[in-house]
Order: sequence, then C-alpha cells, then structure tokens
Amino acid sequence: MDLFSIDLTIEEIVFIRQSLDLPNISGKNAKFLANLQTKLEYEYAQIERMKQEEAIRIEEDLKKAIAEDKKKK
Repeated sequence: MDLFSIDLTIEEIVFIRQSLDLPNISGKNAKFLANLQTKLEYEYAQIERMKQEEAIRIEEDLKKAIAEDKKKK
C-alpha cells in the first residue's frame, strides 16, 4: 500500500470527517469508509493533544518568566 502525506488544517480535517457521515455506503465500501473515518478521528485527536501540550508548555514558560522577573525585583 502506498502512503502519502498532505498538509491539512484542523478545519479541513474536521470537515472531511463530518462529510464522511453523509453518504449511505454499504457493502465492500463500508469498511473502507469506516477505516477512513477512524484515521481522521485519530489525526484530529493527535492534533488536539498537541495543541493542549503546547498550551501547557506556554503556560509553564510564562510562569517561569514571571517567577524569574519577581526574583530580579
């Protein structure tokens, strides 16, 4: 199986994932669609996790900077 990578915004990923709920697909294509939905959900979860980790890191850096600033005063 060939794998390719494309750059998508989080909004594009969410839109594609939501649009996969619209078609009524059965038979052999149903498993393909379900796998695609799972992949997109996983990628979205990874993005949200990375965003949360970044927010925590920024908050910790800010707290350190404030503490260092207080030490200087």
